[in-house]
Order: sequence, then C-alpha cells, then structure tokens
Amino acid sequence: MKPIKRIISLLLCAAAVLTLSSCFSEKSISELKDAAQSAVESMYMPKIEAPSLIKPDNNTDVGEFSSIKEINADSKNYTKLDITAGFDSLVNDAQRSLYKRMATDVYVLGSNKSDSGLYSVEKIYINGQVAEKDIRVAMSAFKNDYPEVFWLSNRFSYIAADYTEIQLYSVISPEEIKEKSEELIAAITFFIGKIPAQLSEFERELKIHDLLVNSCVYNDKVESTSEDWEPFSIYGALVKGSAVCEGYSKAMQYLLSVFGIECNTVCGSGNGNLHQWNTVKIDGEWYHLDATWDDTTDNRIFYDYFNVSGEVILYDHSIAELYTEMSSQEICGSNDDGSDARLFNVFVPECNSSDANFYTKNSVLFDGINDECTARIEEQLIACAESGRDTIYLMTDSSIDYNQAINTLFYEQPYQFFKYIEDVNYRLGNLINDEDVSFLKRERHSIIEVCIKLI
Repeated sequence: MKPIKRIISLLLCAAAVLTLSSCFSEKSISELKDAAQSAVESMYMPKIEAPSLIKPDNNTDVGEFSSIKEINADSKNYTKLDITAGFDSLVNDAQRSLYKRMATDVYVLGSNKSDSGLYSVEKIYINGQVAEKDIRVAMSAFKNDYPEVFWLSNRFSYIAADYTEIQLYSVISPEEIKEKSEELIAAITFFIGKIPAQLSEFERELKIHDLLVNSCVYNDKVESTSEDWEPFSIYGALVKGSAVCEGYSKAMQYLLSVFGIECNTVCGSGNGNLHQWNTVKIDGEWYHLDATWDDTTDNRIFYDYFNVSGEVILYDHSIAELYTEMSSQEICGSNDDGSDARLFNVFVPECNSSDANFYTKNSVLFDGINDECTARIEEQLIACAESGRDTIYLMTDSSIDYNQAINTLFYEQPYQFFKYIEDVNYRLGNLINDEDVSFLKRERHSIIEVCIKLI
C-alpha cells in the first residue's frame, strides 16, 4: 500500500537572493521544493493481496494460546475504546457468527506448519451454508476491529454443506506469536508513556501521529505479504519501525483507541496506487487521516492529510466501495482461488468538517499588511521563539493571490516577513536568525509553511 513519500531538497531559487536597495535586501530566503509528485512516480508499490482460497488442511491438532493482555492508558486517565465499526457494519447472522468465533478462535493455533506454510487456527463450524462473500466480509470486519491480531493471514479455506467448515491461518507459530506479542506490548507501553495526561482529543491525536511518523519509516523493499508480513502489520510499524501504509494505519488505529479516540481503516488508492489510511472521530466529527503520506524521508512531518474532509481527501485518494454496494462476484473474484477479488470497505463515515484540520487549528491568517495581521503573526513568532518551535504556518486569505502573498512576504518590498522578525527581535532580543529563513508552498491548502532558525 502506497504512501506519498515526501522527499524534500533545499533549492536556492534564482530569485531567492534579494538584491534590491532595502534594509532587508541582503537577506536570503530558501524555498523548499515539494517533490511529492515526483516521489509518487518513483516510489515502489508493494502488492496488496486480497483474501484468497487455499486447499483445506486436515491438520487441526491445536494448542491454546492466550490473547494479548489488556493494554490501556488508565494511568493517564484515558479510557480505552473497543473498536466495533466492523462488527456494527455486518448485516446477517452468518457474518456476525463467524466474526464472534474469530474473536476467540484466532488464539487457538496448531504448532505445525500446514502444506501451505501457514499455521492452522482452530476450525470454525457455522450451521448452514455460509456464502464465500460472507466469509470475506466477516474477515475484513474482524481485521478492521482487531489491528492487534497481527498474525492472521488473508488466506482461508472452507467447505459448505449442511454446515460450513472454515479454516483460518496464522503466518507464524504460537511460540512466535507469544514472543512478538511481548515485544508489541513493550512498544505500545512506551508510546503510552510519551503521551501526557489531560490532553484534548486533537492534542492526543497529534502527539500520537507525530510519535508514529518519527519512529517509523516507509518500507519500499517488500513486495507482498507472502514475502514479508511484518510491514503490513502493527508489529512492523511499532516494533520494527518499518511499515507500509497498512502497518501505519493499523498502528494509528490501535494507539488512538487506547487513548479513547474512535478510529478505523479505509481501503482505496492514492494517486492511482492501492493504499490504506484512517478515519478518525475528533470532538464528535469524522475526518480522514493519512499518517503515511504525512511522513517524510528527512525527519520532517507534513500535515496535508491530518484531519481533512472527504472532499479534500478525494483530491488524490479514491475510496473503495462499501461491500453492501458490491456483487458477490466483485467481492469474491472470478478466479478459482479468488485472487482477483476487489478490495472493499466495511465502514466509511461521512467526513464533512474541517474544524479539527491541522492547518485550521495551527495556522495564522495573512490577509495583507495591516496592524491586526502584524500582531497575529508576531505573536505566533514570539510563541515559536519561547517554545523552541521552528515552524510557523501562514494561511493566505481568499481575497489575496497566493503567489503575490509570497512575493510580498519574502521577495519584494516591503519584505514583510523580515519586518516581523525585526520587530520580534527588537522586543525579545535577537532570538530569531533573519539570515536563515526558508518556506514550503502548500498552495492547495493556501498555506505557506515557514521554517525559522532560533539563535
């Protein structure tokens, strides 16, 4: 699943060195190039494997394996939420019965590898004939609600007669599950320790987002889950620090649930490549959140996909259909093994708000050269200087041409941004280096991301 990996290079623009006769004419400004589009075109895309059928395995000699212990953030006074959107989206008894059995039987596993190289989960028996479509839907719903069950394979087999016998599989042995679960628990506990108490939902989400992005790198070497399952899992993202978008989204989902925030995964595509991200509920409103596409290759974090509306996400994402709107053939595929089955979603909420969008929350409005605007921006610069932050986000007013705003601030008289710095340095002492200023265009969001250096 595909990120829009951000590769940033510092380019000194030809027009960047100001030479006009002004007290600011000797200042220089570097424009950071947003190479997102070229990165998308060059990034390797791992293969997404839809659930597929394999031959039934008669080796059902299983042993008990206890589930991962309950993890919570009670010590920080946050109440963990159960993830139930997948189950709540099921529409018939067969789907719900299989889901409930999975919730207990995924912890009962055989110790010997099957002929397919997997480990058998205890067989599930459902009265009556269960359609393959319902099996696939129940599996997807379960995987949505249990991101911590990292060992469950996408492959399955079944026999339908008077009753339906369903065989699920684990990619690793019970012994490996126990070992890796302990590592995962330690990693999650570490994350919990990094989140302060008494944060708002937005602040919790932002803190978890930044911690995940800073600790995980996108894995552009893996080709498929059959080659290496770890990057597609919460284990890969949190323990190994290496994942594809499925790993990022599952880790984000689970960590947010620990801190009492409702979050789910969304399947679809990004710029034409298969992709997975999250929807998150903040203060009663749903948003799209794509932590993978906010990640970078140079330790910076972008926020273009932090709590955006459905309208905004559709600019470069496409959301897979809900299973309730698809035919059985589309869900199961036409090949014997179902390898051509289409991806689908079990739940996608409407996301119509921008109230908790990162830029809405954190940017300062630039609406021209006036006393009110000057006060807003200088106040934000002072806050940066006092807190050690090195980035200020300016949102250009709709009444102002975006590129003209950049010229007014940096390239043409009155070189307004340098005037802001001069005023702040006069008031506080020389805390901001006016010789080292750079910015990044976020034109689609009407944002100018300005990077400063503190002295």
